[in-house]
Amino acid sequence: MRISAGIKSRRALAARTFFSHTTISAAEQGKILPSLEVTTAYVEACGGDPAEWEDRWRLVYAAGEDSAESPWPAQEVADGSDPMDSGCHVDAVTVQVARVALAAKRHIIGRVELRYSPRSHAAWGRFNGEKGLDWLAAHRHAVDITVGVGRESDQRRLGFEIEYGADDHWCGILITGAGAFFAWTAVRFDGAQVAYRETDRAVLG
Repeated sequence: MRISAGIKSRRALAARTFFSHTTISAAEQGKILPSLEVTTAYVEACGGDPAEWEDRWRLVYAAGEDSAESPWPAQEVADGSDPMDSGCHVDAVTVQVARVALAAKRHIIGRVELRYSPRSHAAWGRFNGEKGLDWLAAHRHAVDITVGVGRESDQRRLGFEIEYGADDHWCGILITGAGAFFAWTAVRFDGAQVAYRETDRAVLG
């Protein structure tokens, strides 16, 4: 919902809702049911109908918090689906990791991971920034990243571009089962690419 509303970062959404970006991140991850106040503030900030989502929230709450992973609509497991909304994150494991360094100097700014759900047969990329990158984004540069995943059998690559925030960023999934997969990321300071990295390839079932 946030992305379709044109709000790229959780920090930007947090500023609109007056909740912390940590609260917004937890709500999006779907591991616990957000409070009604967080849910309606989130929906309203994204241009949705708070009354409609309040009804949905109350239905989920009535069913019991322990039985519900997320109040957001589920997606099917298909190329391009979000790993959280499609439930692929539940059994996900990291199968490849690569450190990301600035091209101009030996300075590590983050890591890119190839994530894999054996149950759903899905893979995606995830980027984690270092504290140094957090500082650069807060004080020196407009930092944005693209995190993606590639499938070598058909040369398909998916990428998700977003303003960097001090949390994890990930892309949509690709269905596995044939050939090798890899995750990749590109980092830009003030619009200029300063880093690019791919993980090693992994054959996934």
